Amino acid sequence: MDTRKIPLTVMLLGALVACVFTFIYDYTLSEMLVALFISLVVFLIIGCIVSAVLHKFAPLADPDGEVIEKESEGEEGGKGSEGDDEDEGVVERVENGEAENIEV
Repeated sequence: MDTRKIPLTVMLLGALVACVFTFIYDYTLSEMLVALFISLVVFLIIGCIVSAVLHKFAPLADPDGEVIEKESEGEEGGKGSEGDDEDEGVVERVENGEAENIEV
């Protein structure tokens, strides 16, 4: 999942809301600029947090719909790096919103 555009989108939407509210409540120009700058920084931070959470929990999928497993060396629990049973396990394939488990 491409999450690079999420912080920018959240930041711009937050800035739009802040601009509308400052215009409605007749803020001066200097107050508008301060409010806009603060809202940009706050919503950029919120967007980065949302992007990081989505990147952490969203599965890495091929364009074909197959899930790519992340490999970690400490996961095998004492087995050597040359273990023959690397292919053992279950892989989840997501296609059109439906998940199916595939025995490997």
